[in-house]
Amino acid sequence: MKIATFNIWNSDRGMPLREQQIINEIKSVDSDVLCLQEVKLEAYNKLKDQLTDYPFNYYHESNEECDGLAVFCKYPILTTDYNNCAIYTTYEFENKTYLVVNVHLPWDSIGKKEQFIVEIIKTIDGIKSDYALLTGDFNCSGHSSVHHFITGQRTLLNSETTPYWFDLAEVHAEQSNTNLEVTLDLINNPRWKGKDSAETSQRFDRIYVRDAYPKPSAQLKYFSLFGKTVDEQSEYCASDHYGVVAEIKVD
Repeated sequence: MKIATFNIWNSDRGMPLREQQIINEIKSVDSDVLCLQEVKLEAYNKLKDQLTDYPFNYYHESNEECDGLAVFCKYPILTTDYNNCAIYTTYEFENKTYLVVNVHLPWDSIGKKEQFIVEIIKTIDGIKSDYALLTGDFNCSGHSSVHHFITGQRTLLNSETTPYWFDLAEVHAEQSNTNLEVTLDLINNPRWKGKDSAETSQRFDRIYVRDAYPKPSAQLKYFSLFGKTVDEQSEYCASDHYGVVAEIKVD
């Protein structure tokens, strides 16, 4: 299964040219399941018209905690749910059931991020599936308490993650002997370039796969970032975040 996550940036900057950039980037990765964050209702309706290879979709409108979330899929969606800035969808793929969770954690409070991720993991634990993927914009880095909780390296709010999850970017970096790449690029992405700030670029957008033991482990077959091209006309990338795409295989 090939899965992609992309925060498409709820902003009028670079529009309407940037709309086509977003479509082009999504089509270029050709994922089975596509998870989007910061999706306005108008944008969702336009995407449904354009992404004809994805006949199955689910959308949750913006609320006071997070912007709109959308999932597009090439296969029928079996179940849907929403809570704590996450939508939960299940699918059948090659005779196995997959749970895909699309997350956009709050940007303004580490307390909220910690509270929500604990609740998200509890919700996931109550949904039956053979394999589970957790993806989206976590609004915190790979050094955060949230990441360490998901990967089983610490407890949060008297909770622990069992089974724990693997960060596919970390798996890819080890397999390819390369460095981890940032997805919120303050140096090269025109949205941020030249910003007078002491901030540093971060890897906010991630894809995790849950440890499936005693079932066979998922194998990472492909991993990449997308959305890094600057368009000459709009003078922007498709978004202020780069997307992440990964393909896993189960024997």
